[in-house]
Amino acid sequence: MPTDRRPNLFLVGAQKSGTTSLALALDSHPDLFMSRVKEPGWLAFGERGFRFLDGHGRTCRAAQWVVRSEAEYLRLFADAPPTCRYRGEASTWYLAERGMPNRLHEYNPDARIIAILRQPADRAYSAWVHARRDKEEPHEDFADALAAEAEREEPSHLLRYREMGHYVEPLREYIDRFGRDRVLILFYDDLREDFAGVFRRCCEFLQVDPEATRPVIGRHNRSGIPRSRLLHALVSSQRFKNAIRPLLPLRLASRAKQWVQSANLRRVPPIDPTVRARLTAEFADDIRALSKLSDRNLDHWL
Repeated sequence: MPTDRRPNLFLVGAQKSGTTSLALALDSHPDLFMSRVKEPGWLAFGERGFRFLDGHGRTCRAAQWVVRSEAEYLRLFADAPPTCRYRGEASTWYLAERGMPNRLHEYNPDARIIAILRQPADRAYSAWVHARRDKEEPHEDFADALAAEAEREEPSHLLRYREMGHYVEPLREYIDRFGRDRVLILFYDDLREDFAGVFRRCCEFLQVDPEATRPVIGRHNRSGIPRSRLLHALVSSQRFKNAIRPLLPLRLASRAKQWVQSANLRRVPPIDPTVRARLTAEFADDIRALSKLSDRNLDHWL
């Protein structure tokens, strides 16, 4: 299969760091096309699919949308305009699963890689809230969930609170395989404070005109506790998403979901400062190494 039919842009994570919002913004650019299934995961899991378990020992919801054949994977990009320069997808597992830099390079050595990262303790807490939202985490206390992490067998990546916060090793591998000029490292802090500026950086990295569109700006895939479980189950259902996909443009569908989430999700209290400090201390060496790798002062993360 010719390389130019394959995706050539990968937004690889980290999980709970704004990847959904960034993917939607990129998709609004006329030179970029992002797959409508946001995390197809084909290059990580192949034909075996997503078989990891939630905290109750059940197969996770991700198994509903993870792609299990290359033909199905390539169909996600069939609607890309022939003039667009990049066909992309956003699978946060590509930063966590071992060997992914080599695998992506073998699949398309001309691809570009974007990673957006978040303070690891805050990322872990957001993942716990998300898992509680979707009934994948039985522990009502974050500290208890952290303690249970090491005891779980084949857990969903959402429940790998510590593991998913180690960014340096995979990023080094991506840089080694693709070259520093083909890997862009971004930060969630900047996305929250200056979304337009982050979008411009992406455009400059991809060498497309940042003035060609007004990006979709907003918080998507929010964490929180649903006021109505029924409403949350409906808008999160893969069957529902598949049904409305042909009916609504992506921009309109994402805004509708954003509005529903904003109205339906109840905020949870912030992470306990003691737990945050203890967890941050575990990541201290990684944070310092990431600061050097990215040439970014991350003292505020510490």
